[in-house]
Amino acid sequence: MSGRQAREAIKLLTKCTILVMALATVAPAFALPPAGLSDSGQPGNVIVYPKFVNMPAVNVDGNVVPRTEIEIGAICPTGVVCAEHQSVTVHFRWVCPGTEGVNSNICLESAFAVVLSVNGKLAFSADGIPINGNSPLVPAAPCPRGYLIGSASSDQPNFDGLIGNAVIRGPNLGAGPNAGSSTALSAYQAITMQANTAVTGVQIGDVRFDKTAPSAPLPNVLSETFLVFLTLDVRSNRPNNPTFVPLNFYNESSGLPSSTDPNFESRLSTFWEFVCWDQVQLSTINPNLTQAFMGTRKGLVIAGPARKIQSGAPGDSTGPVTLIGLVETIEGTAANSFQERKYNFNMSTNGGQVRWLLDKCDWGAVAAGALRAAKSLSISSWIALS
Repeated sequence: MSGRQAREAIKLLTKCTILVMALATVAPAFALPPAGLSDSGQPGNVIVYPKFVNMPAVNVDGNVVPRTEIEIGAICPTGVVCAEHQSVTVHFRWVCPGTEGVNSNICLESAFAVVLSVNGKLAFSADGIPINGNSPLVPAAPCPRGYLIGSASSDQPNFDGLIGNAVIRGPNLGAGPNAGSSTALSAYQAITMQANTAVTGVQIGDVRFDKTAPSAPLPNVLSETFLVFLTLDVRSNRPNNPTFVPLNFYNESSGLPSSTDPNFESRLSTFWEFVCWDQVQLSTINPNLTQAFMGTRKGLVIAGPARKIQSGAPGDSTGPVTLIGLVETIEGTAANSFQERKYNFNMSTNGGQVRWLLDKCDWGAVAAGALRAAKSLSISSWIALS
């Protein structure tokens, strides 16, 4: 074993030992709550981009631009002194969805790293084609859609300095005055997680119910809404059990709320099931999630607590898992599949059903002196060990 391998093994052994000591303290009696929740409004050590699109570039004002532009930045964490131009390495993974019952529920992934400096920023696309001369060398994502996750390493341990966002464009339109150009544009703030914090299995978001033909309620702006779900509990390039998510949708409140009025804040309960990542339209989840049936334009959804269930991956675990969500709405004309305009909303959480970000340690890798050898780690474990 080389000196470097020994140091890495000791580093991993120390982390795992600390984790075991912590769990031994709180797990038997469940006397203490898990570590504090991550705060996506603060810079983090881990960053998650819930959606990317790797499809042909589109035309914008006569320019060819990628469908997805990922932006990553780094600042000096609070309470830390950083050297001028201090380097920060971000270890990324493109994570692809699996399909239940197809290819053993395997979720493809591809790893790479970029280097930037404190108070610096980089931008790159999901299609592997440089945006300009300042773009880092990044491989194309191995699938059309999925999510991106990264963790930081720098001179300070647990470097909580990552920030970022993503810009996603719609396809070129096929009809109307803007045919041949992309006009739909949305952006979202990436989800950041601080070192030694936890993520929940519940997500809450605002939704606009589907409306694909003129009808009440007004106005008659046609639209479709999609939910994006992902779990960090992924066995990359190996079979994964599906994640089961209970869903409760509520319509708008009445203009004059009444505890006896059954027509408002009415609930529609359903569920969705996915492998690693998915994007699904509301009326695909349930055909009644339309403005015509719900009686109002908008509402909210409470998703979770998420659980993995046994189906097709006997080597994977079951039980509570992490859940991150994103809401996307497109609107326009039926001739362009409602792709003239689009927007995204990040989802929130109620703070319940917390799951440890680091859920297991690879003791075989410790013995071998390699951080990521011997067997596949879940993504949440890989994050904590990076």
